[in-house]
Amino acid sequence: MGIGPGIAAATKSIPEPLPANFQDALSVALEGAFDAVKMETAIESRMADRLSATDLSDLAAFYASPLGKHVTALEIQSSGPEGRQSKKTEGKQILAELPTKDPARLELYRKIIDDISAVDTGEAIALNMSYAMVTGMLGAAGKPLSDEQIMVLVRQQSVKIRQNIEQNAMQGSAYTYRDLSLGDLRLYSTFLASPAGSRYYDQMLTAFGMVMTEEARSFGHRLFVALGYRKA
Repeated sequence: MGIGPGIAAATKSIPEPLPANFQDALSVALEGAFDAVKMETAIESRMADRLSATDLSDLAAFYASPLGKHVTALEIQSSGPEGRQSKKTEGKQILAELPTKDPARLELYRKIIDDISAVDTGEAIALNMSYAMVTGMLGAAGKPLSDEQIMVLVRQQSVKIRQNIEQNAMQGSAYTYRDLSLGDLRLYSTFLASPAGSRYYDQMLTAFGMVMTEEARSFGHRLFVALGYRKA
């Protein structure tokens, strides 16, 4: 839900004033782009028949359990505007204290992040948002490149992007699960590493990455069309 607004906000932070025609083209290209409901439906469609009846039963059982409901509530709460800000401030402070105060919890956070492919998912979002941003800046400068050339530029930042995402993911976990007992955190980690949990996140990441890439490239194409560099 925040991808489109995030791109629009990022263009406003560029020091150099952008041409008026670019602002108009950006508005046109963003209209309907990165629609959360559309993307969710596309992800679900790509995941159809990817999970077995046993997997679905195991997933449903966990998320209907008291722990599953509790963890889901914590994750939803921390994903809102206030939660996102708190993850950056309180999460950073909590994480800094864990190596000495609770190293076992710290290791579980690292394992959870790995089990749900949090860094890979974040990278998929960041790279595609960067693709959209680079596309826009090149378009504004009158230097449109091919999709392949743009991705080469974007991937040059992938190492730094992954480092930032991993740090943010750890801070987010430290804040989100701060009040979850160590025992419940272990149980949650066990579920995520289970066959059903593992297959779900693997399939979700694959579907998510494909849908994100399609949306980003569609946005880039519409932007160049609006700027007059490509045909509709």
